[in-house]
Amino acid sequence: MAAIFAFLGMLMLSLVVALLAALQLADFFRTGDEFLLVVVALAIFAAAATVAFAIGHWKAKRIQALHWIAFVLAVIALAPMVSPRLVERIVEHSAGVYTVDVENTSITLELVIPALLAVMVQWGLVRRRWLLTNGAEDLTLWPWVTTAIAGLVVLNPIGLAVLSAALSSSASDFMRQYFAMAAAVVAGILVVAALIECYIRGRILRRRLKEL
Repeated sequence: MAAIFAFLGMLMLSLVVALLAALQLADFFRTGDEFLLVVVALAIFAAAATVAFAIGHWKAKRIQALHWIAFVLAVIALAPMVSPRLVERIVEHSAGVYTVDVENTSITLELVIPALLAVMVQWGLVRRRWLLTNGAEDLTLWPWVTTAIAGLVVLNPIGLAVLSAALSSSASDFMRQYFAMAAAVVAGILVVAALIECYIRGRILRRRLKEL
């Protein structure tokens, strides 16, 4: 029973994080009634992710199994970027004033970013629970500080404006390449910061393991 409540708590926390991000995106893009469909899709995805992690937590003999589950879920979360069928169905219910291209971009971001955040939150919590249950060190190499900074960089009006312009496929937008370059530079900086944080975490983890 305690495990059930633990996973329900993980689901609720991941949903809160995902919905906060989705609301920020919806406010930026001035999303209309179609946002309800985005919320439903995110809730279904988060619930399915919780079930997958719960099964993995129960069956996994090694922590790497949970890592693979998180990786597969992250790939699924990126599906709207390469297979826009779901996005197009949601856009059909839009009554917004934007062009179809802008609508597709906004709905894609409202699905992908919150879904990735939901997976990340659940993965971090499930991983920690599994390690503590098995008496192992729970420090992770994942760069959580850099991840939080990346979230703040993206989920603000300026970051969202640059990201949406960079992802736009409009041939008439002559500024797209400059926004794409700016987004690539910021992404590169975040990658370097993440690598540095991983290195520091690795040193801390090795020191802790030596002390055991």
